[in-house]
Formats: sequence, structure tokens, C-alpha cells
Amino acid sequence: MDNIKIKRWICDILLFLCFTAIAFFAGKILINQWKYKKAQKEYDTLQKAVQTEKSINWKKLKRMNKDIVAWIKVPGTKVSYPIVQGKDNSTYLHRTFHKKYNPSGCIFLDYKCKKDFMSDNNVIYGHHMRDGSMFATFVKYKNRSFWKKHQKIILYLPKETRTLKVIAARANKPEKLPIEFKNKKDRENYLSRIQSISYLPDQSIRKRLYTFVTCSYEKNDYRTYIYAVENQKEVRE
Repeated sequence: MDNIKIKRWICDILLFLCFTAIAFFAGKILINQWKYKKAQKEYDTLQKAVQTEKSINWKKLKRMNKDIVAWIKVPGTKVSYPIVQGKDNSTYLHRTFHKKYNPSGCIFLDYKCKKDFMSDNNVIYGHHMRDGSMFATFVKYKNRSFWKKHQKIILYLPKETRTLKVIAARANKPEKLPIEFKNKKDRENYLSRIQSISYLPDQSIRKRLYTFVTCSYEKNDYRTYIYAVENQKEVRE
């Protein structure tokens, strides 16, 4: 009889632990979803406050956060966010534009890049959020049909607007990306590797490079890399 009571007691404890674990993880998921929505609401409010159809209110943005360097928009998608540059690449990894802690973080330019986007390779990072926000859309560039409809990326800088053309996308393990090439040969070797996976194999890459990086879920600890080049510049007064 005592053994039966002990077994029932153990079963009750195990059931309690199972339900506690389920409640804990369910609660964690709900809290994260709430945080994602809170971050997106912040960015939606920011968009309405500073963005018009063809321009950005830079004075207002800089008053909010001096780390602002650009605004990114991908026509035909929900991608419309500020780009900041921190003192290192962890500054905005889990902080929003208003520097509030949030898993969504903020889109940011690699801290080693020139803030005017004049580096040989301008590297921009953004999270792949499961609710479809931030850079989640960018993983779709691995699909040629999506690329055909969304080849254009617009970067609004304080004094000019740059229109980029996406030329390639791939998924791979995290890798160290070059910012400035050591020499002409180093640059040609790197660009030739991108050329080999380009959607436009007949067009050689001769312009400044832009690399957009986000997480991928094909394999453990994978990243999606999207490569683009300048297609047009519009200098503003």
C-alpha cells in the first residue's frame, strides 16, 4: 500500500512539473509576442511621425536618436525602418530605435562601416522575427520569384536617396564579412564569388556593395545574406 502511495505521489509531482513547464514556456511565448508587437508599434508610430511618401524628416529623427544613419524601405513589402550605427554590433542587437530593451532590436549598420555608406561593403544587420517584422522579409530573396518582384531597395540618407538593386541571396553559416578590401585583387576575388550566385550572371559587379544579413532557419545557426549594388543616386538640397 505504501508503494502505491509513493508511486501516486511521484506521478502527481511529475504531472505538476509538466504542467508548470508547459505554463512557463506558454507564458514565455506570450510575453515575447507582446514584446514583438510593442516594438512594431513603436516603429509604426515612428514611420507616421517622420516618413512621407518620398522623404524623411531628418531633423526630427536626429532629435530622437543621434545614432540614426539611414532609413530603409523595400517597396511592396512592410520593410520600412530606421538604420542606426552603435559603438559596436551589440548596442542595438536587442534595443529599439528609442533604446528600449526588446528582442526585435533595431536595424543597424556594422560599426566598422562608414556612416555615410561609402565603405567598399556596407553591411546592415536586422533580426528575422517570427512575426514577420524587421528583416524577416529578406529571407524570401532566396526565392527567384520574390526577387523578380522586389529587386529595389531604397536607402534614405540625410542628404541623398540611394536606390539599390538586389543581385544575389544565399544562406550559410555565420562568416566574417569584409568592410574594406585590402587591394584590387582581394575585391575582385570576393565579388567573383558573389557573381557566381548572382541572379544577373551577365552583369559584372563594379559598383559599391551592400550586404544585408539576417538569421535563417534552414539549419542551426544559419544566416541569410542578401547582396545589392547602387542603381541610382538622388542628391537632395
